[in-house]
Amino acid sequence: MGLNRLLAKRPRVCSAPPLAVRWLSTTRPPPAPPYRVLFFGADHFSCDVFQQLHAARNDLVEDCIVVTPPDQRVGRRGKELHRQQLGVQTIALPEKSLLSGWEPPDAFLSRDSPQKNLLLTASFGHLIPTSLLAAHFEPLNALNVHPSLLPRWRGAAPIQWSILNGDEEGGVTVQELSRGRFDRGRILAQEPTRLAPDADFPTLERSLAQQGGHLLVSTLRHLAERQRLAVPQSEEGVTHARKLTREDARVEWEDKTAEEVCRLQRAIGHQHPLWTTLADDLVVQLDVDPVPWPPPSESAPAPAPAPGSLTFDPASRRLSIACRSGAVIVKRVKRQGGKGWIEAKEWWAGNKGRFSK
Repeated sequence: MGLNRLLAKRPRVCSAPPLAVRWLSTTRPPPAPPYRVLFFGADHFSCDVFQQLHAARNDLVEDCIVVTPPDQRVGRRGKELHRQQLGVQTIALPEKSLLSGWEPPDAFLSRDSPQKNLLLTASFGHLIPTSLLAAHFEPLNALNVHPSLLPRWRGAAPIQWSILNGDEEGGVTVQELSRGRFDRGRILAQEPTRLAPDADFPTLERSLAQQGGHLLVSTLRHLAERQRLAVPQSEEGVTHARKLTREDARVEWEDKTAEEVCRLQRAIGHQHPLWTTLADDLVVQLDVDPVPWPPPSESAPAPAPAPGSLTFDPASRRLSIACRSGAVIVKRVKRQGGKGWIEAKEWWAGNKGRFSK
């Protein structure tokens, strides 16, 4: 579902040593609400962030225009979007040119107090041209809400990589929208949070979006101070969260532990089902239980089966696949090119002959 459908905690305020503090031009008054906002977003995360901003609009936002990629005019599940719900003007970018040569509406720009113009992005996925930023926005009036504690997990998929890596701590950052590259801007505010060991992408995306929306609103309420105290990102602890593809969902059982396979399921299974090659070059997609098997309270069978071995337990009617260490329970299976998922026990009944010695 795209952004058009929508159309608590104390934040960590970044502080800087005296030499790192950047004061904005003194020829203009500092920014203060209400603001004129161009909001760029594209997915569930940006949708939830925008909800928080819209809820605070009475004293924070004078005018708001939402900009989306062309493919967000309908949702990912094909549902029609209803931007009228919030009464917000929405612009879908041209499919071919996107932001190339694009300009905000004249009604947005032809007003006084340019320091009140804000450009906000959240999970937009496209680089905002430097020419657009330089022409219409003060450097620290173009902000991004990012679902990680930068500089950790710069890039397109920070939530997925946090899960894949087994991070115990995550969080959100409000940063300056850096010119010409992603996620290098000065930090205005950050808020950490503990990550549940069994967190999956949809759950973590929702919670971080709520957290990020609250942090954005708090930042905008104290924008002049946050701008004054904005600090450059550290060059230490930088990690990159590249976009994940179907190939990343491939499971080589001898290379991954059961915990790693379960993290993969929780991180990208919603978008790219796990898949593997079994006996006789049989390629299947898998929906696995997000918790390794056996649980810590149970002992593993001895000797441990070879990685990639399938075992069906008649008593529990569970199908498991051995990993480099441990095993995972398979809930559903879909053959490559097949029309739908079937329960693992039913799939095993029709295919167990392939795996008999």
